[in-house]
Amino acid sequence: MSAGGSGAPAEGAVNANVMLAVGIIGGLIGIYASSFEPTIGPVIACLGAVCAILWGVLAIRSVASYGLGTGVPSIGYMSLGIGVIGALAGVGIIAAFKLKGLEMLGPILALVFAMLIGLLVAIVAKKIVGMKIPVMERCTAEIAGAAALAVLGFSSAIAGGYSIDLLLTAVVAPGFIALFYILVTMAIQHPFNACLGPNEDQVRTLKCGASTAFLTMIITGILAISAGGYAWFAILVVGLIGWYVSFKMFVNASYEAAASVKWSGLWPKVEE
Repeated sequence: MSAGGSGAPAEGAVNANVMLAVGIIGGLIGIYASSFEPTIGPVIACLGAVCAILWGVLAIRSVASYGLGTGVPSIGYMSLGIGVIGALAGVGIIAAFKLKGLEMLGPILALVFAMLIGLLVAIVAKKIVGMKIPVMERCTAEIAGAAALAVLGFSSAIAGGYSIDLLLTAVVAPGFIALFYILVTMAIQHPFNACLGPNEDQVRTLKCGASTAFLTMIITGILAISAGGYAWFAILVVGLIGWYVSFKMFVNASYEAAASVKWSGLWPKVEE
């Protein structure tokens, strides 16, 4: 159980360090696998992005538990902006300095850049703005890192790789990068916003997070039609299955936590 929004540390069944490892390892493996095989690779890339989103969901929950929940969108959009910048800078610096043979460092640099910028922003918010949140530095860095891996994962699934040239052509030029900014922001910030309160539960929040992550994967599959091939169909099918299973788990968990469930009917046809 958590005191969701009580100004106390958020506790839960899943250890934050374990989720950090899942997000980083899963996210990086997914990105690297994006160019492995034309159909399976992009699916793995999206699943890696799902891992990164779950990491971000837990970090949002930790930092937002110190307030009323009104700061969730603020730190979400801010950290996602940092994540997008870090992701493109990380893979772009390899090409900018013509570091041939070091292309595999791109995703790692993206993660490092995003987390460092997130850490600096958190220090400013804490030391200058005066936000008295003990986990501010760690959580902001984690959310930014999760955002970078998630955006890069979904982007590489469409581009078929993580090189800056592929990403600029397949994701940035058509404007998909802006869509991923919004989608990943909502996927990371919505679960705690939807579940916060005195009866908020970490596992239930993560189940909601899984459903929003797979929902983003579904939209990625639709966007991947532009790349041709059959990867878009595989991404769409796996995303639909993942969303159905995770959302059903979230609904069941909500039923179990509720004192009672009543059907209120649909809205009236005529205003009363």
